[in-house]
Amino acid sequence: MRYYLPLLTSLFLFACGTPEKGHQQTGTDSTRANTAEIKSWLEKLPVIKSENGSFYLVRETAPGPLGDRKFKKFSAGKLEGSRKFIPVLAEYEFDAEGQILSSQLLVTFTPDGKEISRQEVGGLRLTAAGGSEDLRSWPVLFNDSTIEVREARPQGKSEVRQYVLTAAGDIRALPVEKGGFEEYASRFPALQLPFTLVSPVFAKLREVSHLSPWFSYEEVIGYDKLNMFHYGKVTAPGKPLLLLYAYAPANDDGADLDTAVQVAACKADGSVTDQKTLYGRLSGEGIERRWRKAEIQQDGSITVEESNVNDGEMASWELTSTETRLVTYRLDAEGKFQPEIRGITFAVPGYSLPALKAIFEHNKEQLAKKEGEHITEILFGIQDRMPFGIMVWVHVYQHGQQQLAELFTTDDTKKVLDRYVLYNYPEASAYQAVKIPLEGGGDKAYPATNLTGPVTIQLGETILQVTPEGKFIKP
Repeated sequence: MRYYLPLLTSLFLFACGTPEKGHQQTGTDSTRANTAEIKSWLEKLPVIKSENGSFYLVRETAPGPLGDRKFKKFSAGKLEGSRKFIPVLAEYEFDAEGQILSSQLLVTFTPDGKEISRQEVGGLRLTAAGGSEDLRSWPVLFNDSTIEVREARPQGKSEVRQYVLTAAGDIRALPVEKGGFEEYASRFPALQLPFTLVSPVFAKLREVSHLSPWFSYEEVIGYDKLNMFHYGKVTAPGKPLLLLYAYAPANDDGADLDTAVQVAACKADGSVTDQKTLYGRLSGEGIERRWRKAEIQQDGSITVEESNVNDGEMASWELTSTETRLVTYRLDAEGKFQPEIRGITFAVPGYSLPALKAIFEHNKEQLAKKEGEHITEILFGIQDRMPFGIMVWVHVYQHGQQQLAELFTTDDTKKVLDRYVLYNYPEASAYQAVKIPLEGGGDKAYPATNLTGPVTIQLGETILQVTPEGKFIKP
């Protein structure tokens, strides 16, 4: 079993925080058990191997001296490595009727079977029996003598704790740093404005201490590696302090985070008001997000190029596309980054007439069915969040010998605003008579995106623009 969370879907970094209280050691007591039996039990336990610090318990085992609580399933194993004591990681799974569904314990023993120390290092807790997830925690091997416990709270502050295994086998909590936020902010080198972001050189940066109470882990807690660095800070007149963090590559069950830089707007007490990614790449399952060419101006505004790359493998529209937005962010009175989208470009470099005809061939079975004559897919939306406002779609239609491929736009109510034919066979076919099947949509739930630049579509050598009214034009 892997003790880290699956991919967190939204993008992905949170940078400052406020201190919380420590955690108390919990567990049962095996010190009165027969040490000879414990020694035999220890010898039979499998060795747990770790991958990138994550532990895997591969099979159920006898609970031995740790069986003095009711459980549904029990697994345990010895941590690999040469020590004068034996560290054991144990996992309990409980019946689903309770509030606590699982618990992990780290217990150390002498070679002859005497318990030395124990500490709870993981578990899954619900808000109430049968309720939603309240807390999930799991252990990670930070180094040969330190176990890091990572805690994820869907509705609260995620954090990490560290425990050191002493030479004698004691498990001791490492205290968090006591410095204030001002001292913490001094670890970031001051950046001279205007500033253009470049790829971080980690050897020249100070690493963020996992014992600092001023870093929060909400959006990165599930990654296998948590290597964060103090990239820089920006102070602009009348604006919140901007702290820039650099992140080394990491992975979260198939989602790869490349080297990244994120900016966090922080209040004087260290709390975060907002955050944005300015440099990096996040990829997984055919989708890739990129942030490049970020510049911070004298007034604290930030311009960055944000791109979404879709390989098309999961869609009927099979062509790889890249949607790029040039965005300028400005901080408002509440410390929130407000976007101005200065341009959107949707590019399909592999577009061609043969590639378009191949879409009909690859979807011929669906298109041959009466209920499957139409294929409609959203390519991109003008809004930067749902609902997308004006949306640009592709429509593929086949009826008998007639084939039609086109782009079309809709508003928030799914009313068709304009159509642009890509392929129509036979050429004399009246495509206007083909009705696009769409269900009606609701009203907008969010303010309109502040779009001040052009919306451009690049299909191979064909270039189109979408007007604010949703019309296709050639520039």
